[in-house]
Amino acid sequence: MLFNSLEFAVFLPIVFIIYWFLVRENLKAQNILLLAASYVFYGWWDWRFLLLLVLLSVTNYFIGSGLSRYREKKAGKVLLITGLVINIGALAFFKYFNFFIDSFIDLVSLTGYELARTTLKVILPLGISFYIFLSISYLVDVYKEELEAERNIFEVLLMLSFFPIILAGPIHRPKTLLPQIKSRREFSYELAVDGLRQILWGLFAKVVIADNLANNVDNCFLNYGEFSGSTLLIGAVLYSIQIYADFSGYSNIAIGVGKLFGFRLMQNFAYPYFARDITEFWKRWHISLTTWFRDYLFLPLSFNISYRVHSQKVLLIKSDHFIYIAASLVTWFLTGLWHGANYTFVLWGLINGVFLILYHLQAKPRKKFFKRLKINNNNSVLVIAETTVTLFIIVISWVFFRAETVADAFIYLNEIFSNSLFKISNDELRALTQGRELVYDSILVLCFLSFEFLQRNKSHALQFENLNMKPLLRWSVYNVILVLILFYQGDQQVFIYFQF
Repeated sequence: MLFNSLEFAVFLPIVFIIYWFLVRENLKAQNILLLAASYVFYGWWDWRFLLLLVLLSVTNYFIGSGLSRYREKKAGKVLLITGLVINIGALAFFKYFNFFIDSFIDLVSLTGYELARTTLKVILPLGISFYIFLSISYLVDVYKEELEAERNIFEVLLMLSFFPIILAGPIHRPKTLLPQIKSRREFSYELAVDGLRQILWGLFAKVVIADNLANNVDNCFLNYGEFSGSTLLIGAVLYSIQIYADFSGYSNIAIGVGKLFGFRLMQNFAYPYFARDITEFWKRWHISLTTWFRDYLFLPLSFNISYRVHSQKVLLIKSDHFIYIAASLVTWFLTGLWHGANYTFVLWGLINGVFLILYHLQAKPRKKFFKRLKINNNNSVLVIAETTVTLFIIVISWVFFRAETVADAFIYLNEIFSNSLFKISNDELRALTQGRELVYDSILVLCFLSFEFLQRNKSHALQFENLNMKPLLRWSVYNVILVLILFYQGDQQVFIYFQF
């Protein structure tokens, strides 16, 4: 079931009414209702994969219970490893089976042997990457005694399938989500209204901005040989806006829906395209994923490597730099692989990892350099220049993320950095937009980004508290957005992150 579908527009009010009007005084009934609603929501796509979700959830419940009982013994470690193997194994099979088989065949072919290519049509269950990571967090946190194993199986099942976040996150932490599930929730008018505003902004970002740009972006990336470098650069910029509007829109809707039911879900985007450097960008983009990889992979890996490094230098690199580089490359390799079974995602991850490493290595020299030149770190020209460079790096990296193959990405970029970068024609723009008026979409995109820039210190763009905005103006903004959603939406597109 899609957030931007008619089915969801009917589903949500029904669940909301039952939740707050019929079972308001009974926490257990509320949780069972949310669990049933979550299974209906997920099973609407394909009930067969609902069975997989339930099976994995029940398995993780019993492993978590066992971890709580045998944590201090050898059996606890065995249980943890078993749980990790089951969860990662399920993810690997459904998401990477054909990718690994094809990669193995390609590797063998380098020796001169040709193996027959046999592919099994494995359908990727929606949201599997997200609920698997949530499951891993639960088991690891219980094992590390950061969370008590939950005895109530329905609460664990709800935590692992809560419908606002099941398909594309945010990847909430069990230690912050479970307490909300276990605690009595009182209806808050202010929280519910704020949730509706956040849903409205998320729908606007998705159906008006992202969906209207989708055809232009597809045309550009699928027919890149027909366009000049300048047009391809426009296409890359449009994709950068599309993926942001699409995914941040989903996250805003998910968080807003959570607020309707009394849940406070973590912020997943904090206006990343206004970041000054790439480190700040990744603190603002897909926050739930980047912090997950930081806490469950990067930091443990860094400590593990540092435990084994006993010299001041490794391969002529200072040991602290070596630890950061090694842990970063592994983390970003797996971050790229998490996004999809394609070398384009792996390369995209490594590109970001390399730039993060470069930024880390130059941070102290940069600070000393500017201090020597007596340049204030908050100098407006410097801030604008660094923000522009960061944005350019991100836009270029998105080309690898969007391209069908690595070769396509390099050809695309090669054309951008050719002499044709300075050539542009109205015919090309018309071909790119396929008859649509790009000017209208451009105006809406500028309004969207401007609004987000003005509200960059808020958790979402329609949070008008403390702005002294008159009710008439505020409601005018809401109504204009609603009209655009109803009458200027693009062709319905599946949320981009559903494929991950």
